[in-house]
Order: sequence, then C-alpha cells, then structure tokens
Amino acid sequence: MKSFFMKKSDQQNFELFKLILFSKNGLSVNLIAEKSDLSLNLIYRKLKVLDDDLAELFPHGHVRLIKNDILFTIFLDNSINVSFVIDTLRLHYIQQSHEYLIFHSVLLNYFISVEALSQKINLSVAQTYKSLNTINKVLSDFDIKLIFTRDKSRSNFQGLETNIRLFLFYYYWSVFKGVVWPFRDSLAYLQDIDVPICNVSQSQKMRLKYYQTICAWRILYRNKLIDLDPDFLEVIQLFNTIHPIKFSVDMNISGEALAQEESYFGFLCRLFIYNTDTTAQKLDIATAFIESDLPLSESCTFILDRVYAAYDIKPKREDYLFSYYALLIALTSITYLSIDNSEWLENDQNLSNLGTDFADFPQIEIELSELAQQLFLEAPYLCELKSKGFFTYIVYLFYFFIDSSKKSQQLKICIQYSKNQITTAEMKKSLSSFFSSESIVFIDESEQSDILISDCYEKDYPNENFFYFDNPLDKNEWQSLLKYVSNKLYKTIFYKQI
Repeated sequence: MKSFFMKKSDQQNFELFKLILFSKNGLSVNLIAEKSDLSLNLIYRKLKVLDDDLAELFPHGHVRLIKNDILFTIFLDNSINVSFVIDTLRLHYIQQSHEYLIFHSVLLNYFISVEALSQKINLSVAQTYKSLNTINKVLSDFDIKLIFTRDKSRSNFQGLETNIRLFLFYYYWSVFKGVVWPFRDSLAYLQDIDVPICNVSQSQKMRLKYYQTICAWRILYRNKLIDLDPDFLEVIQLFNTIHPIKFSVDMNISGEALAQEESYFGFLCRLFIYNTDTTAQKLDIATAFIESDLPLSESCTFILDRVYAAYDIKPKREDYLFSYYALLIALTSITYLSIDNSEWLENDQNLSNLGTDFADFPQIEIELSELAQQLFLEAPYLCELKSKGFFTYIVYLFYFFIDSSKKSQQLKICIQYSKNQITTAEMKKSLSSFFSSESIVFIDESEQSDILISDCYEKDYPNENFFYFDNPLDKNEWQSLLKYVSNKLYKTIFYKQI
C-alpha cells in the first residue's frame, strides 16, 4: 500500500532501515546519503530515531542498529525472522499516521459527523478533514467512500458491499501482514479456526483467517450481505464447482445468501492467494471453463490463442491450461470488480523496470501493450481495458505466457583440465548435481561453447566466457565456479528474448 498510511519522515526511516539491513557489509553515512538523497545531518538524526524505534519494538536486543568504525549494520538475532522484523517496523510506522488513526476508528465505530470523529481521536477538525480527503482518494479507486451522516445502517462506508469487502481484504493484509490479530476481541476465536484449504504456507493460512474473519464480521456483526450480478455469480460458482471453498464457521444466513457469500469469498481468495487451488485443480478449472458456454470463457480462449499465435508458440497442454486459469482470474477481475489499485502498490509492475542489460524489456513492454490494447478491442464480450493497474498486469501476464512456453536455451559448457585425469569428470558431476540437464549441457568443442573452464591458455577465447580453474582442493574455487555458472544461467535462461 505504498506510503498511504505512513508519514514522509517515517517512510524515510523505514527505507533507511531496509537499505542498511540488505547491505552486504554495512554502509557508511556518506554512502547512505548517496543512495537515499538525504543530507548527512538528517541521516544522523534519523539513525538515532531508528535506533530508538528498534529498541522499543525489540526490547531484548534481538534487533539492533550497530556502528562498527564508520559502517552501520543491522544485527538480527537468529531467533527472529527477517520478514517479521520488516513487517513489525512497517506496521509501527503506519500506526503513527493520522490516516491510520482515522481509518481504524471508522472501521470499528460509527460517527455521525467529522467533528464527532475528531473529538474521539483527539485530532483537530481541519487535520481530520485533510486526512479524510487522502483516505477517500484511495477509496475512490474501489468505488467506495467515507460519509458522515445519520445513516440508518450506522456505517460510515458508502458503496457496494462487494467493493467494501474487496477493499477490506486488500487493506487488512497490506497493513497488518499477519504480524498482529487486528480485529475486536469478540472475533479472537476465529484465530484458531482454519479455512479448509490445503497446501498453503503459514502466512497464507493467516491471510485466509483474516479474510474469513472479515466476512464473518461484515455478515454477523454488521448485517451486510453481498448481492452479485447474475453473470458474475455464474462465473465464480463454476470455480467453486471444481474446488468448493466453504466457510469454517456458521454464518447463520439463508442457503441462497451463503452460496453467494462463499462463491465471492472463494474468488477473492483465489485473486489474492496463489495456492488457493492446487495445480491439478487449476487445470481442472480451466478445462471446465473451456468446455462451458460462458461468454467470459470465449473471451479468455480468444485472447490466449491470439497471444500464442502472435509469437508462433505451440504450448504444451498443461502450460496452456495453467495460463488459461491465470488469464481467467484476471479477466474475471477486470470484468466484474471496480478497482484500480496501481497507485497504492508497493512496487511498480512495469516490465520496463527490468531494463536492457539482458533483453530489451522497454521494447517488449511496448509490443505487449499494443497487443493487449488490440486484443481487448477485438475480444468478444470484453470492454476497453481502462484500469492502469489491470493493464500493466495483463502486459506482465502476456510476458509470462510467452516466456514460460518458450524452451530455455541450454548453457553449453566445455571443460578442460590438464593437471590430472579426474578433475574434468569431477567438475561435470558436481555441476550436474547443482544444475539440471535442461539448463546445462557439456560439449567437447570449445569454439561452440558458451563457457570454457580450463587451467590453460586457450587461444582467442574471450575472457568474459572463460573461467580459470586452478586447484580442485580449494573450496573457494568451487564456490566461485558455481557462482560464475549461476550468473551465466541467470542471463541466458531467466531473461529470454521474445
């Protein structure tokens, strides 16, 4: 959620922490200034604040800012997880903002006026109005807003329940990330009740508990039910026909309402959590949609087939179905959900960010953007793709379809070692145990190789593709060799020209 719920000064402190944390050997103040565009005096003050914040959040010294000579580093005790540290510090800074204070208050309470809200949170009316403008700008991307009137529903949220539920799914995980249980004490029992979805990580289990709790809270405590468009319901019910996703708690509503709630809950889980469906279930869902007569299925088939045809790709059946499932989730979201969250993503989603070092990604992005615009104009039953967030995601999705279906180029390795009869074979065996046969292949003709590993002068062979291997009993040489081959593979396989 970028810096929406974080003051500028706290955002700088947080970025400063990550900069030092992920530096390999620590950073000097001058280097920090170079990387952060902050003045030296400001950096020293921020480092003092950061040190105090870490001492407050981790009082047992498990996380500390340390200065060795001129270098600053972050000490992390082995007993504490780095993700937990990052998310805890991030949440701490978010909770210092006026926007968080206001939003948290209106989530849990109802206010008839802005003045009543400002009195409750001890903030000036002017500052409250200013922060509400910021909040409503975000909510507008979800087609909802905060209002302050004597509303009979006693809610400050105005908008469709489907959109409110979507935003709450997005908000609660973006802000709290499983670090705390952010709901009322009356909902604490839901921490111990799992949503019956297998093969997910601990963080994903916690996210599912968040999502189920949001639904329970809105249904049982706010008396809010979703009302889905019949076409949307027909689509998402087909997902649940293949893999039913049920609530683990009794929502005490009619069977018809429960079917809508569980179908929508299942779709939002699929939208936000990759492993909601197993790979086999994803392939079955794709097959079911292809065999259906749903208009969205026809659009999905049209777009996917045209993408593959544009790049002359004949994918394997399994790759096709997996890509179909991914595109289906995206098209369902684009067609039926009112959202453009591109302004609030923590990282930009543009392919061009990958640069031009190994492939011309800016050009690839242009090509795929033009293809996406064309296909959405030509596809049956689809509207023009206006959402910036969905558009950049579709471009990235197209690249995934192409990249994952193209056969990776093998790295051709020639090895020549002169000091004994066994080290060449030893290197081949060792490299084969680290890298798959799909990634590397050993050849005897040095002039046809991508890499030449040798302890001798090899006439006219370019240095950038030559690795000098001297002593097979030096562990540092083995580590350097593995790193060298890995870097070559990264350039050859991860970045494929399309």
